[in-house]
Amino acid sequence: MSQRSDAPQSVGSAEPPQADRLRSNSIGVGHIVFFVVSAAAPLSGVVLALPVIIGAGNGVGAAGAFVVAAAVLLLFAVGYTAMSRHIVNAGGFYTFVAQGLGRVAGLGAATMAIFAYTAIQAGMFGALGAFVDRLVQSYFDVSIPWWIYSALGVAAVVLLGMREVKLGGRVLGVILVLETSLILVLDVAVLVTGGASGDGFTGLSWEPFAPAAVLSGSVGIALIFAYNTFIGFEATTIYGEEAIDPKRTVPRATYLAVSIMGLFYGASAWLMINAYGLDVVVGRAQEDPESFAANAVEAQLGSAATSLMGLLVVTSIFAAVLAFHNTLARYLYALGRQGLIWPTLGRTSQKHRSPYIACLVQAATALVIVAAFALVGADPYTEMFVWASGLGSIAVILLQLCAGIAVFAFFRRNNVDKRVWHTIVAPILAIIGLASITAVALNNFGLLIGSPGPAIDLLMASVIAFAALAGALRAIWLRHRDPASYHRIGSVADGVQVENVGF
Repeated sequence: MSQRSDAPQSVGSAEPPQADRLRSNSIGVGHIVFFVVSAAAPLSGVVLALPVIIGAGNGVGAAGAFVVAAAVLLLFAVGYTAMSRHIVNAGGFYTFVAQGLGRVAGLGAATMAIFAYTAIQAGMFGALGAFVDRLVQSYFDVSIPWWIYSALGVAAVVLLGMREVKLGGRVLGVILVLETSLILVLDVAVLVTGGASGDGFTGLSWEPFAPAAVLSGSVGIALIFAYNTFIGFEATTIYGEEAIDPKRTVPRATYLAVSIMGLFYGASAWLMINAYGLDVVVGRAQEDPESFAANAVEAQLGSAATSLMGLLVVTSIFAAVLAFHNTLARYLYALGRQGLIWPTLGRTSQKHRSPYIACLVQAATALVIVAAFALVGADPYTEMFVWASGLGSIAVILLQLCAGIAVFAFFRRNNVDKRVWHTIVAPILAIIGLASITAVALNNFGLLIGSPGPAIDLLMASVIAFAALAGALRAIWLRHRDPASYHRIGSVADGVQVENVGF
């Protein structure tokens, strides 16, 4: 095996003490799939993202946007899961980039990931506050500031995050089954009735998948929010240290999660568009995005289903923020235990083996962001959710692009897997797809926040670049001032060694 000196290998000095390790062999394929799909929040993806894609993105081509996002992710997953057989670590994309592109790029990826997921989670807390407020007002006619509900959500999330990871998996599993069932019932109803056409299955239009429709309008905005619904995909490797037989569990969970989400979102978007009718759906999404899905549910399933949906939307958003909380906490834990940031972040609970300090720090950060948006009087959905999650989603797409390049570079330097499709062809196709999506997303962000123009797009790109640059500069500083810490960047925990998996 030939490996560049700047790419970290498994090092004994980087292993945390036994008391500060995550609980190994504790979760299987099902748990990981629940974490990943719950982070995507199927119901909240339909309720929150779909009206933005239709109203501000590519209109009736929204269903095709989900298909494009899923196809690119499946290509990315081929090389990503192949590399996961050699790299088992809670650092996710950070560790992969460090192993493939070197320590400086790795720490830059880590800070960009923390920025991205912090922004997305903040946006989701805004949506949580908005929809809880809406639910409370509809049942009790009581008006309380939305940020109070967001703060209570932060408290509940951190309490669950500090407990054993399997408990979070059970909670997410129950919520996932309930919210997915409601949308599936709606999908079946539209399939049977034909939606707005009233002509049954034969009356459904396939135009939402037509290339001309998919590429129409502001396709960049469509791809940003279509991709947003898949975010959490990285968690399949983040939970590798806690998984049962991670070399098999992680790839299976990855393919299963992406396939489930792609089918679910593509089909649900197609049927939702047909439920309204292609001639009016864009206008309805623009007029009242918060009620877009609820109105379709009431028309197809009645008012009782709409009431149930109001509750399930809240639980779906909560499931998403819990999953994002776990992802962020493990990033901070991975960096803390390697001494790259505050070392105390690398501690785990003696009882639950959870990264409890990282959970508390991450929760405090979320509260600060919620407070900032509340103080300036921002709308929790149309501003906090749309702006923060949009910016964070672009950063995650760029992060995945870096990880895709890292996968390709890793296999070029390490003769550990000779499968051409897994290590060359699929990674190159994924890089091309992710680069294209990144370019159109950055070029359309100004439209999303109502300030179109190259200045806004450049500003947003600069913010993301600054987040990555902060980590890269920190790595360069460590290389000169603290070589021991520098050599721990991206190291693989638990003595995992690269192995030859053959053809």
